[in-house]
Amino acid sequence: MKAFLPTLLKRLSVKVLKLWRAIINMVIESIFSPSAIINAPKIMLPCAIIVSLISIYISFYVFPSYSGIIAPLFITMALSPLLVKIFTLEEEIERLYVERKISESFFERHSRVIELFALFFVGNLIAFLIVAMIVSDNTFFTFFGPQLNEISAIQSITGALTQNEVFQIILMNNVKVMVTSFILSLVFGSGAVFILSWNASILAGYLGIYLRTGALNEFLVKSMGIAPHAPFEIGAYFIAGIAGGMLSAGFVKENWKSREFHIILKDSIIMMLMAIAVLVIGALLEVYL
Repeated sequence: MKAFLPTLLKRLSVKVLKLWRAIINMVIESIFSPSAIINAPKIMLPCAIIVSLISIYISFYVFPSYSGIIAPLFITMALSPLLVKIFTLEEEIERLYVERKISESFFERHSRVIELFALFFVGNLIAFLIVAMIVSDNTFFTFFGPQLNEISAIQSITGALTQNEVFQIILMNNVKVMVTSFILSLVFGSGAVFILSWNASILAGYLGIYLRTGALNEFLVKSMGIAPHAPFEIGAYFIAGIAGGMLSAGFVKENWKSREFHIILKDSIIMMLMAIAVLVIGALLEVYL
């Protein structure tokens, strides 16, 4: 009996995950079509908020003790198919530009997807902040426990080091996250979604402590403290994710020797170089500002 229960729970958990993904994908695609979102990226903001809140609720209901980690995973499962289709559409649009010899700059070609990922992160952050504000103390520390532990671990490592050592540690840690974002998106099409969602939950947990206690002055001080560098770090993660997602779509849709694929590859390399530069700026601001 003891051996049977864990197996049963594992099977039920897998079935719940599969059922959740099937239902939410059907609902999302019936409300938010990929073509509508890529033409009007602002739709991603309410989409991200709604999906995130539903995902958080389901994670509380099914896995209450591990909901802080499961919620970003549910969000990733729910939105990954939609984002993969958006990457495919973006790759097709780029191919049409090449075939018709339409001249557009790098930023004009990819501004829609960059805006889309930024709004996805903001929507995630809003949803996690809403949860941080309305749940009980016990639920807050259960849900955001892994995130707060992550913050404490970073602070304990950097507490007794020189500025140069802190800069190196922060930069290397951020580069690892950026490379992970790129690889996950390259392999799975939209793996950066989990990285962005996890970082949104960390930020919400960090700020949520001050919002819950009504320490608005502390909240403003802490917000201003992370405002200079956080956008650079998060921006680097989703730029790397876009680079990986576009390259993934290019591998599937294009001939590796075609001009279209070479343009996609070039744009992906440019994006990765941009992401590295942005990370360096973010680390400099975080340590020396």
